[in-house]
Amino acid sequence: MADVAMPSSSDRSSASHAVGLLLIVGGLLAVTTIFAKAAPRVGWSPIVLLQWAFLGSAFLQGGLLTFQHISRRGEQRGSAQTRASNKELAVYLGVAGLLFALPSALSFAAAPHVGAGFMSLCFAFPLVLTYGFSVLLKLEQVAVLRVLGVFAGVVGGVLLATAGQNFAPSAQGWALAALMVPVILAVGNIYRTVKWPQGISNLTLSTGMVAVGFCVLWFATNLWGLPQYPEHLTGAAIGLLVAQSLVFAFQYVLSFQLQKLAGPVYLSQIGSVAAVLGLGLAYLVFQEVPGLLQMAAVAAIGIGIFCVSWKR
Repeated sequence: MADVAMPSSSDRSSASHAVGLLLIVGGLLAVTTIFAKAAPRVGWSPIVLLQWAFLGSAFLQGGLLTFQHISRRGEQRGSAQTRASNKELAVYLGVAGLLFALPSALSFAAAPHVGAGFMSLCFAFPLVLTYGFSVLLKLEQVAVLRVLGVFAGVVGGVLLATAGQNFAPSAQGWALAALMVPVILAVGNIYRTVKWPQGISNLTLSTGMVAVGFCVLWFATNLWGLPQYPEHLTGAAIGLLVAQSLVFAFQYVLSFQLQKLAGPVYLSQIGSVAAVLGLGLAYLVFQEVPGLLQMAAVAAIGIGIFCVSWKR
């Protein structure tokens, strides 16, 4: 009888690590949809809150990065590790920051209009899109079951779009904007993997990407003439900003770590976790009850996720 290869302890450890990161990052993503809808209630423009939370997150991560450099200064002497050039890193952070800031801004702006539950469901869609893009770029192999999963995910997206038509006319445009979020997220997932700078730490990339995201949004909000602060800077408004900054600091550091460990398709499953938790949180916090079309979209997207993630 042929020997059956058993997974090593390191394989099992990596798998457990990936699952843990997936659940944590997905949970943090779900929390951001709740914060986005809560923002106007404490006086924040959602995009402006997002902007300053990016800056707060960049400072938090930058502080940790500085501490790491100081503590590891002696270890890096004599290292011959190849590193990306400053130009390569700048281009990477610029593109990654733009692909990160745009969907974040759209989701924060849309959530108060379409609801946290609808916005959370949109985050479940990048998985099938990322797999489809990965196949086109030959980063993943074609598998019949996974292709069926992509088709089921597309059906889920169509059902979500149909559900968006049931919103008030003023919110239908926001529903369309919300449905653009997963497309941009999938493109960003692929770009960050394909163009990953050699020899650059996850924390450096996360800090730089969030800092670029702040610059993009600061320019946009000032161009649009949005107020940069709430009219009344209450304790609730400050608390929400601090909480969102902390969430982003953890979310994006761990997100880069997960992507490096497991790849872009696996990373995209954070949206699935966020969708499930987001619907629950939207009901508990805002009493949002999902409609039939949204529940049908949940089922279709769930089938797509299962097919794409099978044996992964």
